Amino acid sequence: MKRQTNLPLIIMVILVIIIQPLNAFAISPNVVITKQYKNIEELKYPSLVSAPNNKAQNSVNKILLQHIKASYNQYIKLMKEMENLKKDSICKESASACQFEYITNYQVKYNQNNKLSILFSDYQFTEGAHGNTVITTYNFDLKSGKLLTLDDFLPSKEHYGKVTTYAIAYMKKHPEIFYSDAKEFTDFKVTDETDFYLADNGIVLIFQQYEVAPYASGNPSIFIPASVFSI
Repeated sequence: MKRQTNLPLIIMVILVIIIQPLNAFAISPNVVITKQYKNIEELKYPSLVSAPNNKAQNSVNKILLQHIKASYNQYIKLMKEMENLKKDSICKESASACQFEYITNYQVKYNQNNKLSILFSDYQFTEGAHGNTVITTYNFDLKSGKLLTLDDFLPSKEHYGKVTTYAIAYMKKHPEIFYSDAKEFTDFKVTDETDFYLADNGIVLIFQQYEVAPYASGNPSIFIPASVFSI
């Protein structure tokens, strides 16, 4: 006796196998790849290669390219200064004392729901005990290509005030990271120039070296839950 094949069940299984990868692809984040500007290993920057539309993608990449071009100009300037300094007698005695560095790198801090956050770090070492890093954040709406600012999330003085109060309270609770002297926070305010990036259920404020903490703390950050500024 021949066994009867359950054709509807087989078809259903095949459809599930095909549809699942398609759904996974549909919700995957927009793709960001790493490039080297003018093939210089020290100058890395991101490039968006998939976005909801080409116009938005071009707008995002134009801004990212502007940043790395500025980094390149600083890199060239520093390398020229280093070459000129090498002619000095002190460099012949101690070559390491005249070895400068300029390194640009980045991190993708957020890439979900057609929102993208990029954190650039530009590190420079000339002379002294240590180098310095300047951070710059870029936040994008990938549907429109718009560069998002804090004003898009904190549209009033009241919003900024609540976030400032929360940030100060957080810093005072963590003297191992931030300045421990309360006087350091007297003039502290979160403004539209404060660097930030997006996070699940909130935003993250990130600060320059020495801005709110000693050098050893690097570029400290504070997560601000959306509940703080959702008035």
